Amino acid sequence: MKLHYNLKRALKLLSLALALVFCLLVLQDFVLCHADQNRERIKGYYLEDAGSLDVVLVGASEVYVDFASALAYERFGFTSYPYATQSSTILNYLAAVKEVVRTQRPKLIVIEINGALYNDDKIFDKEANLRNLGDNMPLNSNKAELIRKVATSDEIEHYVPIIKYHSVWRDDPKSQRWPQAIIADRLRGYTYLKGARTKTKAFHKEGKIYNYTLADEQEKLPLHPRAQAALTELLDYCRSEQLNVIFVRFPHIVGKGGLIRYKRSLTAADLIRSYGFDYIGLDEKYDEIGLDFDSDFYNQEHMNIRGQVKLTEYFGGYLAEHYGIGPSSLSDSQRAEWDESARYYEAFRELASAELKKGSKSRDMGGDLETQEKMQKYLK
Repeated sequence: MKLHYNLKRALKLLSLALALVFCLLVLQDFVLCHADQNRERIKGYYLEDAGSLDVVLVGASEVYVDFASALAYERFGFTSYPYATQSSTILNYLAAVKEVVRTQRPKLIVIEINGALYNDDKIFDKEANLRNLGDNMPLNSNKAELIRKVATSDEIEHYVPIIKYHSVWRDDPKSQRWPQAIIADRLRGYTYLKGARTKTKAFHKEGKIYNYTLADEQEKLPLHPRAQAALTELLDYCRSEQLNVIFVRFPHIVGKGGLIRYKRSLTAADLIRSYGFDYIGLDEKYDEIGLDFDSDFYNQEHMNIRGQVKLTEYFGGYLAEHYGIGPSSLSDSQRAEWDESARYYEAFRELASAELKKGSKSRDMGGDLETQEKMQKYLK
């Protein structure tokens, strides 16, 4: 009798403990967390069916601002996704590539190298640049390796982020719109924009633009030692795993400061090619892409919707022509989802272009709930 009582009591306590853990996980995933466009994008990546992506792009903001996967699908038929977060540095790239291999093993991995061209320890040590990726990865050995190598704060906070974000509910109520967008993605089973984002602004560069003379540039500057080590480690891994990987630098408006980073990119290119991998520098390919420096960027580093369309059509065609990335083999349900994303992106493009043409106040547009709500009205 006493044994039965103790067993019943133990089961009740266990059930209570499991319920508390479940509630904690739900709160940590949707409420007491740093929910933003990075979280929406990375969480959206994990909604894609395993093995359904033929191309995955790894890097920082250039990747998801300059390239639109839904448009590439519409134009060339292949599936892709940006496994990328804001201000991500080369220190994050190995863990990101390992996650891509673990979850998708795509036909081609494209690595945008701007995150290897910084020369400031403050950028490499900035906690947000790790958290934008690490907080949104599932718990596994790749996440553990990333935290061990890069974390500058208490590591336990990276495994249990609710410790850091326990008071986020006091913040601006608008911040809670991101969790709603993420929940909407999960209920739908995929993201409409496949991680793409833009700003409704056109940037005009004052001063000299060096893109016109980059093809003749010979001077090479060394990478930061930490960037050099991280890039070398990444290359060693890609070679040992025999991955089909190419490295690229997406276009920037190269001013005086950007010229220094461009000269570092030449050093990175030499190292990449010494491993037998292709490197594609697009800063000097503005004419081939058809870029207009007065209308296609929203700042020196990132393109607006006009530039995004031009770069996607150019680079998507380049991948199809030079790397044989053809139309993806999809199930009926997968094709229906991608067809819907392509339709959504075309409407998104029209809306963003109209906002840009009006010259009204610049605003971000992407996977946020506000954009989703406006798009639903626009699609009707």
